[in-house]
Amino acid sequence: MRYVLICAFLIAGCCPGAALVSTTPATPVTESNTSANTPIIPSADLEQKLRALAASWQGTPYVEGGSTQAGTDAPAFVQMAANDIMDVSLPRSTARQLGIGEEIQRDALMPGDVIFFRPTNMPRHVGIYLGSGEFAHAWPDDGVTIVRLDDPYWSGAYWVARRLLGQAGAIAAPASQEPERTQRPSRRRVGW
Repeated sequence: MRYVLICAFLIAGCCPGAALVSTTPATPVTESNTSANTPIIPSADLEQKLRALAASWQGTPYVEGGSTQAGTDAPAFVQMAANDIMDVSLPRSTARQLGIGEEIQRDALMPGDVIFFRPTNMPRHVGIYLGSGEFAHAWPDDGVTIVRLDDPYWSGAYWVARRLLGQAGAIAAPASQEPERTQRPSRRRVGW
């Protein structure tokens, strides 16, 4: 038995893509075993909260560098929504927000995902997905508004989406919590 275990460890160490399998059963996430800083937010509840927030900000004028209901820009609006609704701390700029979370496919969007665009009149833009094919953002022409992702303009400008919440949109990791295993930050330059 000892020989088999030693061989398994040697083989796993030689194969960088191999994952070690734990014999400890996974503990399901429930309200009783999550910390007070890690809220469980069902997707439907998250969508409702995001829509209520977007509706309360709708019509707020677009002001470059603004971050209040007197005037806001897109990254400040997304930053505020992520912080207030999902308890996720985001950087202030669109470029830095692009480096947060996990990249996801367009057909896998869930409420709370951050969507990035490359519109024709600016190098980048950001909004927050509400669900049901809609997202909220602050745009120079309309201020804070809710629009359809399948609108021809936005569909054509779509670039990438990032998921801030884990477990298929159900659990937000606290902003101050360090991950158990950190990855090296990407040094990829994004062209702006």
